[in-house]
Amino acid sequence: MKASNRERIELHMLTSLARSQRALCRIIETIADQVAFSEQLAVHMAENLKTISEYQRSMIQKITKQRPRSRRLGTPGKPWISKNVARGSSPTQD
Repeated sequence: MKASNRERIELHMLTSLARSQRALCRIIETIADQVAFSEQLAVHMAENLKTISEYQRSMIQKITKQRPRSRRLGTPGKPWISKNVARGSSPTQD
């Protein structure tokens, strides 16, 4: 397969995934009020959204050829903040 064909196909797939994400957002907004009143519907929706999101994640990983990042268990470290930022000075102020 030519590189240009592959790029065109990948772009089409990425466009489709973006369209799918927008559709999911509309679905979630539409049923958000209904889910608040029905625990069963909320569980069902959560399962469906998880399945769709896993499918989308696997598609994007195949397209971009990136391996999924592994989760690390443990205690997170302290946030790093530059001393200049902590003091309120900026690199341009000297």
